[in-house]
Amino acid sequence: MSRRKERRLKAAAEAGRAPSGRTRVLGVLAAGAVVAVFGAEAARIWRLGMLPQSRQHRDEGREGNRALQAIQVVREGYAVSRTRENAWFNMLASFTTTFGITRWITWTIREKGGLGPIKNVVVGTRHIHHFIPGGLISLAAGGVAIGAKGSELDRYLAVPFGVGVALVLDESALLLELEDVYWTEEGVLSVQIAFAAIAMLSAMAYLIRMLRVSEEQDSETDWETAAKAWDDLQALPGGSGIPGIGL
Repeated sequence: MSRRKERRLKAAAEAGRAPSGRTRVLGVLAAGAVVAVFGAEAARIWRLGMLPQSRQHRDEGREGNRALQAIQVVREGYAVSRTRENAWFNMLASFTTTFGITRWITWTIREKGGLGPIKNVVVGTRHIHHFIPGGLISLAAGGVAIGAKGSELDRYLAVPFGVGVALVLDESALLLELEDVYWTEEGVLSVQIAFAAIAMLSAMAYLIRMLRVSEEQDSETDWETAAKAWDDLQALPGGSGIPGIGL
């Protein structure tokens, strides 16, 4: 360890672990944005999944298994929801989750020397930082997304892409300083950049939903149209009498 890094680590330890005001503001902004987007997405998927459920006779044998019913509702709603919105949500979820887990793992390695078999990766005398696999993962996911026909895979490729970008941005301060400043005062910049990225992804996911553009194969709209048609059919004289739900 260089003397300069030793001085930085010592200064960071003396300064304490309290986050700065800017970090707090960005953290609150990112957390609020994620909660809002996750809540809206969960409500949308649940509403779509409940459309067929409300038009089926309840099976008394499965009435008590609420867990299976909830899983079925979520799977159905996710399957018919828009690919583009799913992709943005998956990228945001994977980015946020990966950033949190990575910070926890690196803290555990620093404080306790490792987390079971998970330790610092060292090749020879060189420490392999996690921005390297992160860059490779995001590059592979983005390359497949660009080369694949259609957009159906985008919702799944968004997950590894978000994971890779999170691993890179978690060490963005190191890339800017060209020195291992992960646990120093300069390293807080990585946390601030990640929080800003989370807030930006949340805002873009919300903006895309607000500025929704008709797609050639919009399964979500088709699904809602079919459900509305069913409601109208049940309202006609001689209908089956199964109550529909208004959209």
